[in-house]
Amino acid sequence: GELNTASGDYSSISGGSNNQAIGAVSYCSGGNKNEALGSFSSTIGGDSNIVSGEFSSAIGGQMNEAIGDYTSVTGGKNNHAGAYNNTDTIGKYSSVSGGENNLATGNSSSVSGGEYNIASGDYSSITGGNMGAASGKDSSVSGGSGNVA
Repeated sequence: GELNTASGDYSSISGGSNNQAIGAVSYCSGGNKNEALGSFSSTIGGDSNIVSGEFSSAIGGQMNEAIGDYTSVTGGKNNHAGAYNNTDTIGKYSSVSGGENNLATGNSSSVSGGEYNIASGDYSSITGGNMGAASGKDSSVSGGSGNVA
């Protein structure tokens, strides 16, 4: 690789370019301009992904963020697992699996693809579709367009 920085205690980088492993025990493998900021965080491939949550990961894709602790984003573009809330983060244990412009901000929430979906309720889920919103606790949206639960 080239132009990579592993500055966190026990952090490492294998390949890629312009990657940063800043969190303690963080790891970047390949890709370009990825950042592993949280402790025990990781990025694998992709471009311009940011992992700031502890024990979180981003695998592939572009401009994805794993913000909450124990979150993951797998592929897609501009997806977010967790969010910033004043000086804290929300969306612990959330995940986004592909798609574009999806948000999983409820604790233990998930979005499985699609675009412009928001799973903000705790334990909520959206399985694809477009512009869906699962804002109630334990709510789910199974695809379609503009559906709300």
